[in-house]
Amino acid sequence: MVSIGDFILFGTRSVDISEESPLLPTLHAGKSNQKLSIRQKLFALLQWSFIANALPVLVGLFIWFGLEANQELTPTAIHLLAVFTSCIIALITTSMDISKIVMTGLTLLAVTQSFACVDQATGLSTECRLCGETNPLTNELIECEATKDAFNQSLKGFSSTVVWLIFAAFHLGKAVQVTQLGRRLSLWMISIFGKHILGIAYAIVLSELVLAPFVPSNTARGGGIVLPVVQSIASTLGSSPQSNPALGGYLMLVASHANLLSASMYLTGMASNPIVVAKANQLFPHLNFGFMTWLLGSSVPALCCAICLPLILYRFCGMADQKKYQVTSGDEITNHARDELMAMGYMSLKELQLCFVLLGCLGLWITANITKLDATLVALLGIVCLLHLGTISWKDISSNTNAWDTLFWLGGFVTIAQQLSDTGASAYLGDCISNVIKQHQLPPVPALALAYFLTTFMFSSLSAHTVAFVATFLEAAKSLGAHAQLLTAFLAYFGALGGCMTNFSTGSAAMYYAPGYVSRSMWFIVGLKIALFYLLVYFSIGMSWWKILGWE
Repeated sequence: MVSIGDFILFGTRSVDISEESPLLPTLHAGKSNQKLSIRQKLFALLQWSFIANALPVLVGLFIWFGLEANQELTPTAIHLLAVFTSCIIALITTSMDISKIVMTGLTLLAVTQSFACVDQATGLSTECRLCGETNPLTNELIECEATKDAFNQSLKGFSSTVVWLIFAAFHLGKAVQVTQLGRRLSLWMISIFGKHILGIAYAIVLSELVLAPFVPSNTARGGGIVLPVVQSIASTLGSSPQSNPALGGYLMLVASHANLLSASMYLTGMASNPIVVAKANQLFPHLNFGFMTWLLGSSVPALCCAICLPLILYRFCGMADQKKYQVTSGDEITNHARDELMAMGYMSLKELQLCFVLLGCLGLWITANITKLDATLVALLGIVCLLHLGTISWKDISSNTNAWDTLFWLGGFVTIAQQLSDTGASAYLGDCISNVIKQHQLPPVPALALAYFLTTFMFSSLSAHTVAFVATFLEAAKSLGAHAQLLTAFLAYFGALGGCMTNFSTGSAAMYYAPGYVSRSMWFIVGLKIALFYLLVYFSIGMSWWKILGWE
C-alpha cells in the first residue's frame, strides 16, 4: 500500500494502474494499465488514504463513546477494546509501521489512564482513573497515582519473558547467519532435498514435528532453531525481500504454519497447552486428558494437515509459476549446493562454538522440567556465551534492527492483551459468545470450538488467549452440557492452530514475518485460507477419528 509520502516521491510522472490495484478501486473503467493524470492520481490516492486511515479511528471512536459501561464491562475495558480493535484494523487497512501503531495506542491509553492499576492498600486491581477516590465498598481511599501508574502499566509488556525470548531468538539467528553455519546447513539440506522446492518444504515440516515434543516453547523452536536455517536456504537459492521474494516467502509461511501445527500436536509443543489440560481435568475429573490422550487425538488430523500444508501453500504462494524451481532444474540446484559445500571447506571454530551453544540450549530447553530454567533465561545464557566466546560481537546485536523493532511492537501488544484480560474485557466477550449460543440453541461443541478458534485473532499471545478464554469456554461447555472430551480436544488443538490467521498471534509468527518476505496483506489472506483448511480437516477427519477412538 502506498502512503502520501510515496506519492510525493512520484513527482509529476504518470503511473500505471491496473484493475487489480487496491489503491484505486473507484477509477477502474475496465481497462488495465490505464494512464492517469496527476489530478486523478492525487484525488484517488487521497480518497483511498483517507478511507484507510479514517476507518480504524472511526471504529475506535464508536467503541470508545458508543458502548455503555456496566458491571461486566468497565469504562477502562471499553477503552482498551476500542484501542485494540483500532490497532487491528489499522494493521489490515493502512501501511503504517506496526511499531508506530502500537506506540500510538499505548500512549493514548496511558494519557487517558485507561489501564488497570493496583491499589497499594489492598493489593487488588482497580481502574487507574479511580486512583485517589474513595472505594464505595470499604469507604477507604484507593492508594495509587493515576498518571504515573498508568504509564508504568503501559510498559509492563516489555518485561514479558515471551517478548525477551523472541528478542534472544533473533540474536541466535543472527549468530547462525554471521558464522555461516546457517548457510552450511541450508546447503546440506538443499543437496539432499533440493531437487524440488517441495522437498525442502517437507524437510522443514518434518524438523518441526521432530523437535516439538522436546522443545516446549514454540518460539524458541521456531525462532531459535528453524528460522535461521530457513532464512539461509532462501538466501542460498537467491531469494531476498527485494529480489524474488516469492520463494523465500513460501518457505517462511511453510515454517511458520508448521511451527503452529507442531505446537498443536503435542501437549509439550507449546507452553500454554498444559493450561487447557489442567482446567479440563479440574472441571471434568473423569476426563484424564494427558500426554498420550492428547497425542492420540491429534495424530491423524495433524499428520493430514502436515502432508497437505506444503502443497496448499505452494498453490497459495503462486510457486507453480516459479519455473526456475521446477523438477527439471533439480539436479542443477543440488549439484550447485554440493559444490558450494566443498568450497566452504571444514567447519570453522566459530561454527563449532555455535553448534556447542545451540545444542546446550536445546538440551536445557528439553530438560526444563528438571532444571526449572525458564526458556528465555536459557536463550539469554546462550547469547552471553556466544559474546564471551567471540562468536558474535555486541555490534552484531546492536545492529540487529529486526530484533529491536519486534521487541517494541510485540511488547506493546502483550501489554494491551494482558490488560484486556485483567479488566475482564476478554471474559466479557467469552460470556457474550456463550449467551449467544444458548439463545440461538446452537450445537455447543462446534459453536464453542469455532468461537474459540476465531477469537485468537484478537490476541498477540497464544498463552494470553488460552489464559483469558479457556476457562470461560469450558465453564460454558459444562453449563450447556457439551461433550467434555470432544470440546477439550478442540480447545487443546485450536489454541495453537488459531494463531495461523495473523502475523502477531505468537512470537514465532512475528519472527517469520519480520524479515519482510511476505507482505502484511498476503500474510492475512493466506492465514485465513489456512484457517478454513484447518477447520475443515478437524471438523471432518478429526471428528471421524475421535469417533473411532470412542470419544463420542
